[in-house]
This record gives sequence, structure tokens and C-alpha cells, in this order.
Amino acid sequence: MFTDIVDSTRLIEAIGDEAWAHVITWHDREARECVARHGGEELDDAGDGFLFCFSTAADALDCAAHIQRRLVEHRREHGFAPQLRIGFHVADAKRRNGKFMGRGVHVAARIAAHASAGEILTSAVSLPPTRYPVEPLGPVALKGLDDPVDLVRVRWDIEP
Repeated sequence: MFTDIVDSTRLIEAIGDEAWAHVITWHDREARECVARHGGEELDDAGDGFLFCFSTAADALDCAAHIQRRLVEHRREHGFAPQLRIGFHVADAKRRNGKFMGRGVHVAARIAAHASAGEILTSAVSLPPTRYPVEPLGPVALKGLDDPVDLVRVRWDIEP
């Protein structure tokens, strides 16, 4: 599962380095706590996002929805929270020097990059049974991949 703060550079320009330090510290703490609660593992910190892995797609989806809901709560309580895009894909990956490698990691990254602010996208083949409504997006050409990937938008924002 990849996460990414949308327009982080623009946000830094708007609020300045000191405020950004507070935002990113809060974001990182919340994301890491959520991942730990859902049995995930942090694999990489990209500065304004993460790569996490989970034992199951259901754990990844529940964590992604939890993170998005937490951002909404913070926005409601404090008037601001960054917008996050999240994408995940289930695939075999090889671990080398503490990092996961393989096509599946690249597919997950491309899925996350295709998501808009506040969205959770996944490949249709990775979608676990879920209580959340979903919207099939159909085959989508993703940068660098030979074949389109069937994507699904998870409507975490609609109460099941």
C-alpha cells in the first residue's frame, strides 16, 4: 500500500517549513499508529508518503479507510489536514536488503499515483470482500505498464 500527500510542495509553499514540520509529524505518527493497529509494516518513507505491507488485502483496506477517516476527523476538529491519496495491490514480492521489490510494488505505486485526493484505489484482483461500496473504474493504462489494470475505487466515505 502506497500513501502520498497530495500537492505537498504547494502545501509547504503555502504554510512554510515550521508549519509543515508539524503537519508531517502528525501525519507520520497517525499513519504509523494505524498501520501498527492493522498488523502492517512500514517498508519505506518517501518524505510525504509511505510504502506499507500487510498480510492481507483486507488489513490494507481497513487501514487505508481508517487513515482517510482520521484525516477527515482532524480536518473537522482543527480546520485542516492534508489530503492523501492511497493505492494498494496484492502481489508476490521479493525482499532484498529490507526492501520489497518486484512488478507488484510498481503496480501499487502506479495505482496510488492515479488516485485523487481523498481516494483509495486498488486493482480489481486485489479487492477483498468488503463492507465498503466500490466503484469499478475499468481498465486503466498506468505509466510504464504494458497492460491496463482494472481499478476499483473504494468508497470509504460512505457508511456501510
